[in-house]
Amino acid sequence: MQNTDVDTLDTIVPAQKLAAQLRNDVHDLGAVPASRAIEGLNRAALADGLSEEAAKQQAWVVVSALIACGDLGSAKSYGDKVLVKRRLETVLYQGDRCIVLGGDPSHGVPHGLLRTTDVVPPDVVSFLDWVGALSNADIAGLWQILDAGVWTGEATSCEGVTRVLCLAGVVPDQPIPADTSAWLREYFPLPRAEGNAADPSQTAVIERSAGARQIVTAGPGSGKTHTATERVIHLVKQGLPPAGIRLITFTRVAAEEVGRRISHALAEHTYSGGVICGTIDSLAWNLVTSLGDAPFGGHEWIIRVARKAISDGDQAMLDLVRSISHLVIDEAQDIVGERRMFCRALIDALPASIGVTILGDGAQAIYGSWAGDKGGGGSLHAELRGTHGWEDHSLAANHRTKSDSLRKFFSRARTLLEADGDPRSTYLEIREMLEDVATDPSVSLTGQVFPWRDDSLVLFRGRAATEAASVRLTRAARVHRLKLSGQTTVCNPTVGAICAGVAPAGAIRLEHIRRRLADLNPAPFGLIAEHVLSDLQSLGNGPTPRPQDIAEVVEREPVGQVRDHVGTAGPILGSIHGAKGREASNVLLMLPPVPSGDDVDWREEARVLFVGATRASTHLYLGRAQPGMVRLGKNGSRWLRGNGGGLLLSGSEGLRPLAGVTPALSIWEAAYTQPNCSFRRIGSGDGAPWHLVTDSGDLLAEVESPLTGDLDYIEATRGGFASGTLRVVGATTVVDRRTDGKTQAVTLLPVLQGVVRGAGNEDNEDDQ
Repeated sequence: MQNTDVDTLDTIVPAQKLAAQLRNDVHDLGAVPASRAIEGLNRAALADGLSEEAAKQQAWVVVSALIACGDLGSAKSYGDKVLVKRRLETVLYQGDRCIVLGGDPSHGVPHGLLRTTDVVPPDVVSFLDWVGALSNADIAGLWQILDAGVWTGEATSCEGVTRVLCLAGVVPDQPIPADTSAWLREYFPLPRAEGNAADPSQTAVIERSAGARQIVTAGPGSGKTHTATERVIHLVKQGLPPAGIRLITFTRVAAEEVGRRISHALAEHTYSGGVICGTIDSLAWNLVTSLGDAPFGGHEWIIRVARKAISDGDQAMLDLVRSISHLVIDEAQDIVGERRMFCRALIDALPASIGVTILGDGAQAIYGSWAGDKGGGGSLHAELRGTHGWEDHSLAANHRTKSDSLRKFFSRARTLLEADGDPRSTYLEIREMLEDVATDPSVSLTGQVFPWRDDSLVLFRGRAATEAASVRLTRAARVHRLKLSGQTTVCNPTVGAICAGVAPAGAIRLEHIRRRLADLNPAPFGLIAEHVLSDLQSLGNGPTPRPQDIAEVVEREPVGQVRDHVGTAGPILGSIHGAKGREASNVLLMLPPVPSGDDVDWREEARVLFVGATRASTHLYLGRAQPGMVRLGKNGSRWLRGNGGGLLLSGSEGLRPLAGVTPALSIWEAAYTQPNCSFRRIGSGDGAPWHLVTDSGDLLAEVESPLTGDLDYIEATRGGFASGTLRVVGATTVVDRRTDGKTQAVTLLPVLQGVVRGAGNEDNEDDQ
């Protein structure tokens, strides 16, 4: 029997008494036929004064509810359904309140059909994980019950809804408490109406004349990218030549996604081709290379060269710029530094009759410190907003956030960020507001409360904390995906595994693919040789793919073959900066320690918290990130301070492929086994080249500058490398080119994660 006395039992409702009786019977007997259980409950309900029909209904509801919730199990014995005991489980909901399922009936106290306890065990399961996903139809059915104010047996539409109601303490045929109803509505918000129709504020931007110059302020979830895309589609349908339209987005993946949406929408239009979508870097590159060979120096230098040519009035460059018929720039709050100056020069060079649409949000400007802009007002959006000749618009609706409390928080926080208050006070107030709005304000990263799902996000203030947390989770055997730092991407390793060892001009045929797939260990799950050949034919632009043709496409990072994370399942771990453009139903925001020092940009720190929180559409959880500090080295490398310090590595930068098939096969295996690795000189003499080697001795890659210099420094100052601090977390297809630019091979490189520590464990103040 439950921990209740006779007086308590006299006050609880029939359904609770029946549930207690059934739990006792199953626990005492070990198993009870379902028909016999229902018959016994029916007699008890009749004795309690219920009518015959109501008694049958109550008995059926109690049995089906306890099975649906997992309080009792069910099995078949000689074709008949049997109720059986289940092991003890505890489900956490509403703060530190727990539901007890299974185990001994004496555990817990009555709560609905189930029992509660205020003891939170270490293996507690989160409410969302236990309940599982509800379809939109199920959520609509739940709201119908909540609107009715009472749950009747006939109103139960599915096991999922039954589970939710029971775990929330709702009792059949009894009024649903107002606080319980409010909590369930917040936890399971009604799905927003689907559809691509623009709201009035979006329409006002989309349908302006082609020559209008607009600055659009668009908060989280307001549909910036949708509005930018629809703006382009509208302009083309109104007769503007698509070849003259340029749409700039912040990331390459976003640019290609927008391009696909535009192409699809205009597929039947007479002049559907020609709209160019890309990043600022790609636009600058196209402008410069259209007039000659690209200069050496990387993206930053290309942007600088393009800006200088425009500002200096280079006629050939100006002719290219003036071929633009409309310019759309998305995420303008993140365009700072050299990119901001390039965009401003580009806009100033356009004739006054050429329209420009710029979308951004000052409350989400979080890249200022990265570009040396400590003032926080140096973005393109901030520079042009409110200036002469520009129309100001705002996108009013929030199409992302399903939670009313989150929506109210985002609105209040945004108002606070836009006010001219004390920056530090603003930061601290937003932290307090986060504590109030969080579904759970104190979550352990390795605990069981946060829904550990593929559609969840775990966000950190910086890369170092993200990568350190990934190590902890790996050691705790918690499956997750790691968002790689910066713009690092991983290209489908199957491509490199098949191409490895094939001469650049060699033909890749079906027989070769079959042999290579058979050589891979572990064997790739679900890969069919014919499908692999089809993918390679697409990449190679022909029926007989060759590595040299595939290389050209791989280096452009085709969206279908590229992702920005390693791992195949579980939540994505990443930095807040790297999460721009993402959203998730459940977000765990790992709050950093409150910054200290005289050089803290409090406004930007507050905006970083705001951006992290606004990735959540339904539930926001809070955790605490461990403090850490990263310093940049002279060559751009990152050094982690504390715990012995060390060189922080993420991705494949600094590695060069080894020739042949054997290293590629070793990398493929390492991507699955994720071994520890380190660096070793291969060859005689102190100047022998460094190589990446697994703990079992497999050679994976050669090291090139500037990583070579960092390893030389650690060896000289620390006497060697500590073990177990660096591991392989994935593999990526890469192109190995000779010094003259010709393709040498398409093969694999390992993706690394961890810290290269010296053999000595003391901090070194020179590690910069």
